[in-house]
Amino acid sequence: MAGAADGKMQTMIFRSSLVIGALLAVALPAAAHANGKRAAPARPCGTSIEDWCPSYRGDPCNRHKTTAECKADPKCYGILYRGVSFVPCFWDERGFASNCPTVGCTSRRPPRGAVRKPFVCPTC
Repeated sequence: MAGAADGKMQTMIFRSSLVIGALLAVALPAAAHANGKRAAPARPCGTSIEDWCPSYRGDPCNRHKTTAECKADPKCYGILYRGVSFVPCFWDERGFASNCPTVGCTSRRPPRGAVRKPFVCPTC
């Protein structure tokens, strides 16, 4: 008889452990959010070749959703790729590169030094 009671007790302990675990899984993130803590920020836009970063609010060049559209508009400039590159990016004066992706479209001219000094992976 003692063996049957032990089996029921183990089942009850197992079930209560699952319930407690589920409650903790819900309560801990909610408590962290209530304390003002947030998850680690996502990576900055423009560091992946698949990014298309928005410009500032109200920028007329935000309507362009591809590099070709942006490049066709003479008032717009490319947003420079800020990710790791195995070779130097060769940007033109409007922020478009022949060998690196354009990651957005803006009406602001790229900084002068940025188009001449691309980031190249030093350990690659």
